[in-house]
Amino acid sequence: MRITGAALLLCGLGLLVAGFADAVPKPPPRFWSPARCERVLVRAYAGWALPTGDGHHFGIAQAICVGSGAPHACRWTTGHRSRLYAKFTVFTHSRLNGGVVRSWTLATRAGHDLVPVGQRGGDQYAGGPPDFYMSRVKLLATDATPARFRSIVVPLAARLTQQENATGCTGE
Repeated sequence: MRITGAALLLCGLGLLVAGFADAVPKPPPRFWSPARCERVLVRAYAGWALPTGDGHHFGIAQAICVGSGAPHACRWTTGHRSRLYAKFTVFTHSRLNGGVVRSWTLATRAGHDLVPVGQRGGDQYAGGPPDFYMSRVKLLATDATPARFRSIVVPLAARLTQQENATGCTGE
């Protein structure tokens, strides 16, 4: 009888703990595609200001993400069809403040000199994991139109992509 009671008590506690675990927000995926990085920044953060690291904030109208940090910050999708990354070099364009072009690092995990960013969801997610982490921001250009943003960033992104593709990809 005692064994049955103890087993029922342990099962009940296990179900209770599992229920609480489901209530906690899930951490973001550890590895993203460059397209997911761009979607998160342009769609999910539209209207939200990101920190520059020096007390200022900026919005994003356009973003180009390039996976970086290989071989340890990337892994292959099933069938080796494409790479997913835990770290990106990000180029952003803000239409506000005269069309500023910036560069910074986005990471899906905490790291040295990275600031947590996130929790756009409201109070129900308070205390949950950040959406991502970011480095200090570098200013690349001002007074840039969307076309000028692309003309500045596309050659830089292509060079970074070529360098990343030349490295291996082992994942962590």
